[in-house]
Parts: sequence; C-alpha cells; structure tokens
Amino acid sequence: MLVIRKYADRANWGRILDRQFNVFSKNSIAFSGHMTLFEMITVREPLHVTYPSGKICIVNNGYKWIQHFPDYAGYILTSVYNSEGTIVQWYIDICKSHGVTEAGIPWYDDLYLDIVKLPSGDLFLLDQEELEEALQQGIVSKEDYDLAWATANLVMNECRSGSFDLTLIADKHLNEWLEVL
Repeated sequence: MLVIRKYADRANWGRILDRQFNVFSKNSIAFSGHMTLFEMITVREPLHVTYPSGKICIVNNGYKWIQHFPDYAGYILTSVYNSEGTIVQWYIDICKSHGVTEAGIPWYDDLYLDIVKLPSGDLFLLDQEELEEALQQGIVSKEDYDLAWATANLVMNECRSGSFDLTLIADKHLNEWLEVL
C-alpha cells in the first residue's frame, strides 16, 4: 500500500522563509516519545483555515508548533501557538506509525483522518472523504482504514470527555523548552 510519509521539519515548505526547528525526547509519567518545536520566524504569507465556527490563522511570523509523537500511539498532536504564545488550535493527525529518521527527524505515515480541537471546545473531524477514496483506490488497506476510524473515534471521545492528556500538557512543554532554549 502507498502511504504518505510526512516529516516534522517541513524542510520543503516554501511558505516559511526563516525557521528554527528542535527535536526533544522525553520519558516521563505524563509523556514518552519525541517532540518537536517548529518556530516560524518569518513567513512568506500567513495561512488561515476556515472551520464552521470561523476563520483562524495557523501560520504567521512568530508562530510556534509543538508536535508530540507519543510512543505506541496511532496519532501525533500539533499544538499551534500564535506570536503571543496563546494556543490557536490542536491538530491531531491519525497515523499508521511514526518514528525518527537516521538524521533525527520525526516522521509519520498519514492515515488521512484529522481532528481539530479549538480552545473554545469545538471539535472537528476532517478528511473522511479522502480516507474513503484512499480505500476505494487501494491506497490504504481495509485494515488500515479500520485502524484510522478506531483511533479517530477513541481520540474524539477522549477530547469530548476532557481526558486527551496531550492537550493538557502542551503548554507546560512549550514553557519548559523556551526556558532551555
């Protein structure tokens, strides 16, 4: 099956003119896995997305993205912060697997489904049609399709109940890293 592999450093993203990228490993009770801090110093142009609840900016000068790659999980979390350090959104990519390249860059094999959680509490499931098309075209197996839906449903339920722990510790991790850097 053809899987779309994505890399945390977004090295070929032309929208970002000047960036800083750091990778951290953490092994604690609250989180075990890899984390990245992607700082957008200068961007060619801001990027806005529109959800049913409104339009928000997710890329601009001074924005920071923290990505969590938790060990043994079928997802990664990207926490998006604006230039004032305020959370803009949490974006959860459902994935088949994730790991780290020999050069130390985290990657993940995307399974199309994405979940967005906004600070308001609004929750959105995205790209269901893309997953359906990928199954019909043989890009993903039925097993991977079922895995994507099972993982998305689990994460959505945790987000609704307030027990999706990574969204609760992302601010703490950002503050820890900014003190070190």
